[in-house]
Amino acid sequence: MASILPETLYEIQSQAPAPSKDFHHLVITKNEVTLRSWKISARAEHRKILPREVKKPHNEFVHETMMHRPLEKIFGKGTMEYVLNLCRGQFDFIVRIPNSLKIRILSFLDTEDIKQLSETCKDFQQLCSSEEFWEKMKPKTEMSFNAVNRKISPVSIKAGKHSEKVQGPVWMRRRRNTLF
Repeated sequence: MASILPETLYEIQSQAPAPSKDFHHLVITKNEVTLRSWKISARAEHRKILPREVKKPHNEFVHETMMHRPLEKIFGKGTMEYVLNLCRGQFDFIVRIPNSLKIRILSFLDTEDIKQLSETCKDFQQLCSSEEFWEKMKPKTEMSFNAVNRKISPVSIKAGKHSEKVQGPVWMRRRRNTLF
């Protein structure tokens, strides 16, 4: 599973909180954490300061808490927790796998589960709203609706309920007009 991971696991850049204007760039690779910092100032004495770069292996970064507080102040607590999890080897594999494989996995879900999954994060919302996804799902949904038609006799069910099952849920019929 680790073979699907790219070399760069996470990358973020941000300006330090006010009053500082310094710029910071954080890169997490498979083996190390790299922090680059640029001092930005209008003062003449600060113009000669070169950018700094600090590189640490994952295990050193996790145990050395002196870097954690400034990074948390710059990038936020959520980002710092995510970086620590990456350094501990707790990867989010499902987000990192290729879309074609995600679509193959999602093709086994029913439409209500797909709707709930699309509400979990922005990546899944975009994937579940894409034409590529629904083109792969189309044969499955048509097949399941045809199976419903064959099992139900027209005498046993009123016409209104029968037509609702054939067309599918309301949210699926309107999927081209709205996002989940």
